[in-house]
Amino acid sequence: MDDLRPELGCYGNKAITPNIDRLAADGMRFDRAYCNQAVCGASRISLMTGLYPEATGLRSYHVKDWRKKLSGVTTLNQHLRRHGYLTIGLGKVYHERVGHAAVDGDNWDRWFDLAHETHWVASDNIRTHYRNDKEHRKTGKGPKRGPVTESVDVADNAYIDGQRADLAAELINQLGGRSISEAADEATNPSKRESAASSTTSASIDPKMLAENKPFFLAVGFTKPHLPFNAPKKYWDLYQRESFSMPPNAGIPTGYPVGAAKLDPGEIKAYGDIPTDEAPTQWNSELNQRLLHGYHACVSYTDSHIGRLLDALDENGLAENTVVILWGDHGWKLGDHSSWCKHTNFEVDTRVPLIIRHPGMKRDGGTRTSSLVELIDLYPTLCDVANVPPPSHLQGRSILPILRNPSAKIRDSAYSSYPARVGEANTIGHSIRTKTHRYTQWWEKNDAKSVVALVATDLSADPGETTSLADDNPLLSKLATQLRSRVISARKPPKREAPADNHKTEVGEFSIPDVSPLNSMQLAKLRKLVKTDAEAAALAESIQKDAAALIGVTPRPIAVIQYEGLVNTDPNRIKTVEHLNQMTEIAVLMRHWQATGDRDTAETLRNLIFGWASTYKPTGNDVNENKFHPLLVAYLALRDSFDDDQRRHIDAWVQQIGELHEPVVANSEHVTNRYSKSVRLLAMAGLILQRDDWAKAANEGVKRFVRKSLYPDGSSRDLKHRDSLTYHGSSLKPPMELAMLAGEDGLALYSWSSQKGGSLKKSVKFLVPYAMGEKTHAEWVKTKVDLDRRRAAAGIEKYRAGRLFDPEDALGVMEYGSYFDPNLLHVVRHLTQDDAKRFPTWRTLINAAAHTDTKQ
Repeated sequence: MDDLRPELGCYGNKAITPNIDRLAADGMRFDRAYCNQAVCGASRISLMTGLYPEATGLRSYHVKDWRKKLSGVTTLNQHLRRHGYLTIGLGKVYHERVGHAAVDGDNWDRWFDLAHETHWVASDNIRTHYRNDKEHRKTGKGPKRGPVTESVDVADNAYIDGQRADLAAELINQLGGRSISEAADEATNPSKRESAASSTTSASIDPKMLAENKPFFLAVGFTKPHLPFNAPKKYWDLYQRESFSMPPNAGIPTGYPVGAAKLDPGEIKAYGDIPTDEAPTQWNSELNQRLLHGYHACVSYTDSHIGRLLDALDENGLAENTVVILWGDHGWKLGDHSSWCKHTNFEVDTRVPLIIRHPGMKRDGGTRTSSLVELIDLYPTLCDVANVPPPSHLQGRSILPILRNPSAKIRDSAYSSYPARVGEANTIGHSIRTKTHRYTQWWEKNDAKSVVALVATDLSADPGETTSLADDNPLLSKLATQLRSRVISARKPPKREAPADNHKTEVGEFSIPDVSPLNSMQLAKLRKLVKTDAEAAALAESIQKDAAALIGVTPRPIAVIQYEGLVNTDPNRIKTVEHLNQMTEIAVLMRHWQATGDRDTAETLRNLIFGWASTYKPTGNDVNENKFHPLLVAYLALRDSFDDDQRRHIDAWVQQIGELHEPVVANSEHVTNRYSKSVRLLAMAGLILQRDDWAKAANEGVKRFVRKSLYPDGSSRDLKHRDSLTYHGSSLKPPMELAMLAGEDGLALYSWSSQKGGSLKKSVKFLVPYAMGEKTHAEWVKTKVDLDRRRAAAGIEKYRAGRLFDPEDALGVMEYGSYFDPNLLHVVRHLTQDDAKRFPTWRTLINAAAHTDTKQ
């Protein structure tokens, strides 16, 4: 629905909406749902692509040629179609209602074009519209449209939205296996029979498509209550005009830029009976009441269409297995802040109605949630409820946890943006809505370093948003940090998680889910947590689902690894990655075994370990052999369960790895992230073979790494050499894991400082402001490594010079760091947007288990 704010009966407001109210009574009402930009085109493209306007650059109402600009992006309808859904669309789903590319026509099974010449049905109003339009085209002055309201005693389908409702109901009848005439015969309500019989739109779905009996995705877009406020007279008659009055929140907060507040709303001034030379504060009460009356009449008119679709679902037996989602594309001002329309970052413009009825989660009388959600979250949510894997580019988060539990939380803030002219500056206004506050900054040329204005309002105390926090309020700094982090995250699609962890899907690239050794006491604690703690159980259940598909998988070993030093697109590296991806499978299986002790999982792991140890020939290459870390962790845990011959064979293989990396740890002058990998490999070999000398050498290797690679200010040799925070972070994780393995001495090793003042602790702390979005860093600009430049030349985005460091790349470092410093958990929670959880990630659960004396 277009321009619909939560002005609905079920939200406790004045509009008469019995049909939407009954949908809410069977579903979930979201009280804090927000669009991502308060304008039609940008909002809809964001929802249907799963990308923020900040990522796509598509910010206008029209978003012209959007499909050409986003040719490689999979839309919601396209994705569901690929996964076996019959996809049908009509009306205002995208901004345009007709036009093949504008409605993503290639990616629906059927799109129905319904065109209309004007918004008016009264002949006088039609003539006025054409006269105004002609004059405006000639002079560029005056109104360009007909009157702003129309009340005529006509049938619902005299207007285009009524025709869309006719067609949508007919399509539901066909999806339910009945013709429109059969539906009319069965209808007991005379008005329904009349409406069905007088349908102005006769269209059908290809019988061959229906015969395939696929699940369906039907998208229906209604234009009202968008301007002009035209609706059949009977909907105007539901209200008494004198009952309407202007809202009390006429002001704007101190410090709010006048240009960004849109106090002179051009959209509504395009209509013929709106004074073009007056500000809204000068309009008389008769006009204001007519506008308020008209908006509410249009809301009730649209409500009747919703009722027809709900009835069609009921009458065709489809309601019990169909998910229904009702949403508005953005909010709308009805005199709020002394203005009208949308086009700002105000709460009233960004807040939208959202109601979801899931047949498997119905509650008598419906339910409501105050959890923060965004429209961009609907794409991944539909993937979840349809049991379809989400595409990798999505930036939203699934709402499914909230549908299951209204008190669940998926985000700390709702983010939106809107361009605005502030003084002489062209800006983007970036805004977040937290549980209690709205905070907005306007960035000149969209540069975070050029904040030309900022405003924060405590909405819990001032829901009308007319006041602002004082400049010295300490909360402003926290809100600024939170906002900047949201903007940085919105600028690029996230990496999707593989089975239980980050797993890159770029060609020639992969990463392995984190897994660490646990002793018997730690394993016992982990398994107790999984049995007794709901959060731990949920994490383990997620791991179990991924591991179940891997039970019995056969080894895919190779004798030679060709990975280090090759660009991602090198055919040899791509071939190697196809095999090395099995380390990801081993990590997932190992996590499952650690959580459960499952015998089938252990047997699969034994086969994989022996297969690789019988094939790969160690070379001492730290980058390549670092990939075997999950295999070594698994062997350490399961070593005693191998038969003697297999154990001797694998021990000899591990011995080779240790002997090749021992001299590197003792003597290498190239002490960077690669050195830290050799240290960890030597430590694992020492643990497996019970070589105390290797374990001691590895601990000394950690100190050598700190002395030579970490600087007193917290920066590192990797950062200086490669100009990359990514590599700064990757160099810290292996030594931190070894510090964890050092038991009681681990905290001392984490805090151990070289004579020059460098330490693991300082280098982790150095990364925190980048993880929180308080600082940014352009990666690779001054790298001295030829491979980095070759990767960039090959078009690999991760290595593009100037690419901003992604805060999510700091997650692993912060997870490890939180073992030693619990204060870093707030950074982990910030990065995962899971503030309410004790264990926001698997690693934080492992940390709790590793602290055998903890009370967590």
